[in-house]
Amino acid sequence: MKDLEPLVDAITLTIYTAYVENVPKPNSLLIIAKPESGKTEVVKKFIVNKNIAYLSDVTAFGIERDYLSRIETGEIRHIIIPDLLKPLSRKESTVKTFITLMNGLIEEGIASVSTYATRRSSDTHVKCGIITAITGEELRDQRHNWGRIGFLSRIIPFSYSYNIETVKKVFDYILGLDYLQENDIELRRLPKQDKVIRLPRKYAQDILPSTTTIAKAQDVYGFRLQKQFQALLQASALEKGRNSVNSRDVDRVLHLMNWVNFEENPITPNKRSPK
Repeated sequence: MKDLEPLVDAITLTIYTAYVENVPKPNSLLIIAKPESGKTEVVKKFIVNKNIAYLSDVTAFGIERDYLSRIETGEIRHIIIPDLLKPLSRKESTVKTFITLMNGLIEEGIASVSTYATRRSSDTHVKCGIITAITGEELRDQRHNWGRIGFLSRIIPFSYSYNIETVKKVFDYILGLDYLQENDIELRRLPKQDKVIRLPRKYAQDILPSTTTIAKAQDVYGFRLQKQFQALLQASALEKGRNSVNSRDVDRVLHLMNWVNFEENPITPNKRSPK
């Protein structure tokens, strides 16, 4: 649906960050919304694209065994988990191991693994982005210890809800069976080779006030956030076929930053970008 264009754009730019050569790691995205908000349906439309692993369920051991080597070669750049609740529904020790692994994979990378089931040694720090979705209620579940291990500071939270006008549009969409005609979202400009995208300091500074506002709300310094938003600027330029960021990329990212929070702000495509 057109009303979910900001979410589609956020996922698109997140995927493109994996192809910017001068970005140290792919961005990760956590989509937060109520049940029936279209999170899973939108995410599933992107699995037709290359270098994406779509996993409806997963454990830390499964990633180590089946995917680390493919991530190291670049065959997999993002892991999509449509419903984060599934891997979080196991026993506590399994969940903690999974979160710890993902925490390392999306930030500093994983160089070596030595467990009872897996042995892997490498000088390369294997990094990968994650795109996943969860409800606000599950996000607030303190059992997962998000804050203690810093997981939420390593992933961009995109949180949204529907206003009453959008709810009416969704019902009309369902009544007309329009949802049966939806197509996959194929990103046709994904490059065959990673590209260097120039980011002039001016444009990085243009998003800093909004980064600071978001960081204050999350009670963090905002260093990681600024790096992630700068990666989105570069991804926007790459997606548009340019080798340098310009003011249009700044406007695009500022618009998306309206929903970078944990508060489930209503999605309104015409919402003004933050100053």
